[in-house]
Amino acid sequence: MCKIPEKLRGMLMSWRWKDENKSFEIGKNFIIAPPWVETEKEKITFVEGESFGTGVHETTISCIEILEDMDLKGKSVLDIGAGSGILSIAALKLGAKKAVGFDIDKKAVLECKENAKLNNVRGLDCFRADSAKNINGKFDLVFANIFFDIILSMKDDIDRLTEKGSYILLSGIVWEENFTVKSAFEKLGFGVVKNLFLKDYTTILLKKIGVFL
Repeated sequence: MCKIPEKLRGMLMSWRWKDENKSFEIGKNFIIAPPWVETEKEKITFVEGESFGTGVHETTISCIEILEDMDLKGKSVLDIGAGSGILSIAALKLGAKKAVGFDIDKKAVLECKENAKLNNVRGLDCFRADSAKNINGKFDLVFANIFFDIILSMKDDIDRLTEKGSYILLSGIVWEENFTVKSAFEKLGFGVVKNLFLKDYTTILLKKIGVFL
């Protein structure tokens, strides 16, 4: 085990000490663990904070498992409602070249930036914003692990920021709203690649095929 100063220990993952396991694996490649835990897995760790995305929620787990099956090398990603930055960090560790993340919460933005440093990933630009309206360019992959109504409110911007062949990964969608969200994006020219029904939420991976329904 590497030695971590006590002061740093107190700042990192304080929530974790309530967890009996303290470390846990996600998918085939990742492990969520404090920085002093040595492992052959691809490790993600966090500074102390309150942002969503510590790896314990079913929506986060499902998104990371889907990312592992995608070819992200050299890709650009947009992280809507980035929270802790966990999805962007995972994408960068899987080979993405850059990630742009935004969140409405200032604290989340600060934590996202610190987590990028802590996990030694480059190419993550995280900032505060209420929506994607001021973001320009095209992205190969867009994440939105947030409430379904917020996803729907940003569907036109998600469409604008993607092109044929781009993917969008949506989660945080309750079962009852899965069809509504899926249909809204199918009408914009996206096709469903995967649709996972979890315990309480659903996760949808769609690809922009350019066929409008």
